[in-house]
Amino acid sequence: MFRILLSVGALTLTALQPTLALTPLPQNSSLVKNERFGFSFRAPKSWASVALKTDEGWLASKHLSNKEYFGTDKTTGYTYSHVPEMLCIAFIHANQERKKVVEEESEDGVTTKTTTISNPYKDYEDFLDRTYAGGGWYVDSKDKGKHGKIEVTRYSVKVEKLARSGPKRIITWIYHAPDIDFVLQTEVLEAEYKKLRSTIEKSLKSFKFIERSGELLPTGASTPGGIRITRRELTEGTPKERRSKRVESQKIKHEKAIRALPKDWDHQYRGKVLVLDHDQDKWAKKLGDHADLLIEWLSKEFSYFGENEYMRAPILRVCNDSDEEGAFTRGTRTGTTGSYSYVAPGSEIVTHKPDTGWIGGEVDWVNGKLLEQWLLDRNEDAARAMPEWLRIGIVTHVRGARRDGRKLEFRVNEYAREGARLAASQGRATAPRTIMSQTREEFSSGAGGGGTFSKSAEAAQLVRFLLSKEGARCKQAKTLLETYVTTLTQVVDEINEKDKGVASIGNAPKTEEEEDALGKERAERWRQKEQDMVREVFERTFADWTEKDWSSFTKAYFKFIS
Repeated sequence: MFRILLSVGALTLTALQPTLALTPLPQNSSLVKNERFGFSFRAPKSWASVALKTDEGWLASKHLSNKEYFGTDKTTGYTYSHVPEMLCIAFIHANQERKKVVEEESEDGVTTKTTTISNPYKDYEDFLDRTYAGGGWYVDSKDKGKHGKIEVTRYSVKVEKLARSGPKRIITWIYHAPDIDFVLQTEVLEAEYKKLRSTIEKSLKSFKFIERSGELLPTGASTPGGIRITRRELTEGTPKERRSKRVESQKIKHEKAIRALPKDWDHQYRGKVLVLDHDQDKWAKKLGDHADLLIEWLSKEFSYFGENEYMRAPILRVCNDSDEEGAFTRGTRTGTTGSYSYVAPGSEIVTHKPDTGWIGGEVDWVNGKLLEQWLLDRNEDAARAMPEWLRIGIVTHVRGARRDGRKLEFRVNEYAREGARLAASQGRATAPRTIMSQTREEFSSGAGGGGTFSKSAEAAQLVRFLLSKEGARCKQAKTLLETYVTTLTQVVDEINEKDKGVASIGNAPKTEEEEDALGKERAERWRQKEQDMVREVFERTFADWTEKDWSSFTKAYFKFIS
């Protein structure tokens, strides 16, 4: 599974959807029965039921084959593997108005846009477009007909161009109910389709509508009689009031995740961390203990960031392998605005036991997600506002953490160390004074000397220097990180106070989707204000520094990276 390092500078808000009302299956039964949505069908025998994300209410069922298939790329000779997957999605008609944009002009003539999203996908082809964007999918055939008394639309889709793990065939039937379109999709390798066709069609032909009961459908509105904690409740009021709401939010999320576990999954607490695992008990315990220790280290090392704020205990979901993890995350919601990616504060961290073991990139990735969650809960706005040098530096350092007994060891990122050393030896390294005064755009454009990779390496080494013993021996560097971050927080608070009541439009958000949209709007505002904010933080932090101070600091830093 490929990992992408997501920015901690932008975020979204968690949608608290009700737990899926899946009836427990008898042992060795392939019957899938969902009374909440009102359908049943028989999954292929021996295919495993995959856990569902508790906050993705449109996903109704997922299944993974017990057999892995292999193929060879005729051009490159590369051997790939794929595990067939079946996915059931509910497109609720009430959610089809996917996006609403409201514009309002203030007294000073500034027009602000607020976007609210009530459904992550417009329709099935929109789902395909975003799920298989990198694979060049196209509709091979599409026809309408009937399955008994049910109106159906049948799709045959091919994913060929640039398809990772080989060309694929997707067979989908859409069953049209008065208020829901049910999508039953199966993905297989193109070369294996003929062998698996009868198995797929048996499941498609077994689909039935049944009487609904239990919880209401997830239409984006709050569930009557249910509990929903808003972002405002989590971020406003006194630290004591916020803590109370976050503890309540944590309890709701943990209970929901445990209730939704398939019968062959386990759960356990390792310190504060809730670990959910599928046949990976030993690895899950090791990873959970590591996660708990890393959170403890963050709270001690960066105690000044979001001081007295409560971080919700994370949920760490450990899948059996990368195929199961891929099936678990496929079809789930992500959001982007421009170049920003969004992650939900308090959301699950989904991983698996990698072939690379304890030293590999999968643990690096988990470390990064734990850091992300910690930053967002401690001070979400300051986390979003971090300049690029600080974000990259902290993320790179924390990704290298590994538990060793009751302490953490931090592996040095060799690419960053060598990249910074090489830039310094060739005389093209960027002065720390320049790096720390740059916005994200200036940093990424290569302004001030050095390419983007070189500057990323230097940023990683700069933060490592500030956290090191060598940095502690340098008068100017000793408390610089704390001073800078504390100043950043103060400036962000001042901006928030000035903007209070100005940037928000209309009534407070009533649904999870409206809160998502509000979070994205806030991130966009921060991006627009970044230049003034970065300059202000820099000037305040270094107001008392003389040229001699800068000279001493720069000399100590270059000695460290060389």
